[in-house]
Amino acid sequence: MFRENIIAELKLKISHEPQNIENYRNLANYYVGSNDYDNAMNTYKDILKIKNNDYQSLFNIGSIYYYKKMFPEALEYNNKAKQAEPDNYATYYSLGNIYAEIENFELALNNYKKALELNPNNSDIYSAIGYLYQDIDNLEEAKNYYTKAVKLNDGNWENYINLANVEQALGDNTQALMHYEKAYNLNNNSSKASLCLANSYATIKNYKKAQELFKKTVELDCENYSAWVCRAIAYSDDNDNENAIETLKHAIELCPDKINAYIILANILSDEKRYEEALSIYKTAHTISPHDSKIMTLMANMLALCNNTTQAIKYYKKAMKQDPNNNEIKLIYIEMANNFIEDKMKGKNE
Repeated sequence: MFRENIIAELKLKISHEPQNIENYRNLANYYVGSNDYDNAMNTYKDILKIKNNDYQSLFNIGSIYYYKKMFPEALEYNNKAKQAEPDNYATYYSLGNIYAEIENFELALNNYKKALELNPNNSDIYSAIGYLYQDIDNLEEAKNYYTKAVKLNDGNWENYINLANVEQALGDNTQALMHYEKAYNLNNNSSKASLCLANSYATIKNYKKAQELFKKTVELDCENYSAWVCRAIAYSDDNDNENAIETLKHAIELCPDKINAYIILANILSDEKRYEEALSIYKTAHTISPHDSKIMTLMANMLALCNNTTQAIKYYKKAMKQDPNNNEIKLIYIEMANNFIEDKMKGKNE
């Protein structure tokens, strides 16, 4: 009722002063604050009927289209905003984001760099360029831009996580750990910061510290599927399969439609030579993701270990059909099929 009253009051002001842009803007901004983006966009468009080059309305409509992942429309309105205010860095930053989403690296980079020319001390732009380079695996350039972002805003914990992710990808676990710790110290109530630091400790085999942080992570966010899976992997790497199995079962309960936990659980059961249990889990994963060649191959491997050669060959063949360029699957299939034929000729499969 409170919301309806405010909207009614703002609309009344508009009816009394239909040419007063600020009344429309206040209503549109209220809609945005209420996550009512459709009405917000329509109200911003009403402003454009009065003033067709109103920068803020053009920019905000572009932002709403971007949020809705309607990228051609987002480009249209951001380009109109650029014409209205050609020296506003926010427009170029927004255009960079859109081009990054549609994977046009060159135009994304050009717009981000133009935004930097207009606002050279903005850490968010450096982070965005870092993401762009990281996405094409140019890790050294990504590291350079993330480092600049950290220097410009050393209070932003996410900047440290971005830098740490690249350091870890480059193989410098010591630097990665240092940056993850900095992020965690800046925001120790973030499950993301806690999880990243936990994984970093697990990478250097400090499992005790890692498990403390995994425990903290799931306390902060008990439905964090990734945290439960990562925690299970750390248990397994520390040769604690019992806890790993129970943790993976919990992850499966949380997200029964995600296959990662099934695959890892089945792999652990296979390592323990619990082949029938492992096969059952792989079959469940296959039901969830019937076109995944990796699951087909794992099922085939398990069927071979269970001495069910005929079914193993069947699933290797399916995997090869799904992923025809995978030479490893092809070689296994050919070898097993040849052995099967030789054994049959010798009477072993009768």
